[in-house]
Amino acid sequence: MKILVLSESFIIRDSLNHLLNETLSTNDIITSSNANHLSNEDLLEVDLSFIDINKNNINIVERLSKIRNKFENLKIMILDSQKDIELFIKSVDYGIDGYILNIDDKDEFIYIIKRVLNGKKFYDSELLQYTIHNEKTNNEIDLTNREKCVLNYVCKGLSNKDIANELKVTDYTIKKHVSNILSKLHLRNRQDIILYVQDNNIIDDII
Repeated sequence: MKILVLSESFIIRDSLNHLLNETLSTNDIITSSNANHLSNEDLLEVDLSFIDINKNNINIVERLSKIRNKFENLKIMILDSQKDIELFIKSVDYGIDGYILNIDDKDEFIYIIKRVLNGKKFYDSELLQYTIHNEKTNNEIDLTNREKCVLNYVCKGLSNKDIANELKVTDYTIKKHVSNILSKLHLRNRQDIILYVQDNNIIDDII
């Protein structure tokens, strides 16, 4: 696996180089402080790009998204410590796979990286409300009727066991429904589900 780490900060470059090397067991990591130093030939060989984003290097996201039109396995992750909503919206338009605002916890970061590499998207929960313009309308949430029912119970604070009792099914069935909901909505946990429903004003549509 070939990885690109782009950041103007040498601390971020060196830290991510070490962490990704340790986590993904690869020495094939390119680090750069300037996107203009990277040729399209360099980018064509990248499997995972991790970009410390700012207004000066947003163009690299566009370049990578165009390359991915031909090479679908390329994954694009962004770190935005400034929480620049305009850059986030542009990045979502470009089809990025992951967008985080900080790296507070090593295990959580590793979880996010592996999730993205497995083909799932991850956006920081603080940013979900800004993805509305790229998603289906609230009435067209891509969930089955049973998943919407489970979503309703999750928002009421019920555990998997309690939901299973309400719907007369097994705990495993509910666990599978919750997992599908998290995957479809690009969320991480039950708390994110509740925040998503509240932020997008869809609670009336699912109850």
